[in-house]
Amino acid sequence: MWLALLLVAAVQVPSSAPLTLDQALRQARVARGRPTIAAAGVAQARAERRFAGDIPHPTVSYEKTGDTPHQHLFVDESFSWLLTRGPDRAAASARIRRAQADSVQTIAELVREVRIGFFDALGANETLRLVAEQVGFSDSLTRIARARLGAGDISRLEYDQVAQDARRAQQLLSETRETARSAGATLGQAIGWTGAAPPVPSGALDLGLDYDSTLILRPLPDSVPAVRGAVADSVAAQLTLKSVQRGRLQIPSLTAGAEWDSPDEPGKRLSFLGLAVAFPPWDFSRGELGQARARLARAGAEAQETRLEAARALADARIRLEETAQRARFARDSLLPAARELRLRAVAAYRAGETGVLPVLDALRSERDVVLEGVRDLQAFQAALARWRALLGRLE
Repeated sequence: MWLALLLVAAVQVPSSAPLTLDQALRQARVARGRPTIAAAGVAQARAERRFAGDIPHPTVSYEKTGDTPHQHLFVDESFSWLLTRGPDRAAASARIRRAQADSVQTIAELVREVRIGFFDALGANETLRLVAEQVGFSDSLTRIARARLGAGDISRLEYDQVAQDARRAQQLLSETRETARSAGATLGQAIGWTGAAPPVPSGALDLGLDYDSTLILRPLPDSVPAVRGAVADSVAAQLTLKSVQRGRLQIPSLTAGAEWDSPDEPGKRLSFLGLAVAFPPWDFSRGELGQARARLARAGAEAQETRLEAARALADARIRLEETAQRARFARDSLLPAARELRLRAVAAYRAGETGVLPVLDALRSERDVVLEGVRDLQAFQAALARWRALLGRLE
């Protein structure tokens, strides 16, 4: 029994300070580059909106020539923006909504990655602890078998079967230790860990398992960030088309200027005012108009497809969440306690000489399998929950 206690203590000694899920999420937001990328995308879209709202400055040019009059000043001002500024700014606002939806999705995917990495590492450490307990139980059973062999109660073959099972438990311990170390490294990468020792997750593997399924609403596809972004693209394309259509209306540009410094008319200044319009007016922006219509058709179709895909993804994620939760609860509340009780009773009966070794070995192996499957069921539930939250853009 002392060996079992030492093994359990060995796998529970942290190589660094324990890390909770909230701490892991905060660490990822600080150390990973995705939050900066998401914020930069929104900032860029907002800057583009300011650019779309800019009123063009007039063009001023000055010339001095050898011909009379020698000096010329020209001012040109375009007024086409009067028709296009409104739709251009509205389209830029729609692109801000697209950037915001992308930002939410980016952070939500980061949260999903961290949650899955956290619970994978937590489950791997829990598996390592339980397998270490199993090794201790196998060693205790080996000592009992050795004592019964010395007393002549069992055969050498029965003792060898017990010893062989103990050796197999040692091999499983090495495999689970490898998995736990690899999961810790994966978690460290997910949160941008820079410490020498990998993080040690601390928390309950069944966190959130006892939720009330009736409280999970059936969200509409439009609540998914990807759909909001696709809809924003469609709105932006529609407003861009409107801007191009308005821009085809010819508002003349104003040209004004003055000329002076003529030897024939000293001290006299000539002023002029004129209008300029593109020619021919009926062929203006025809290609741009075709492109805008094509972009609108494509954006509308993509929004429709994204909405359908979101509906399918939500239905699939909900099914996986409900089913994995059911299996995880059953494993935690029924399978694991029953397997542990069966093993305790089998070992007690073998110690008292009431049964042979085969029922004990079967009980140990059954508990071992149930433990591994139970942890996998809990990890599958956490992965399904993380996916559900990421689909809805939940950032906590």
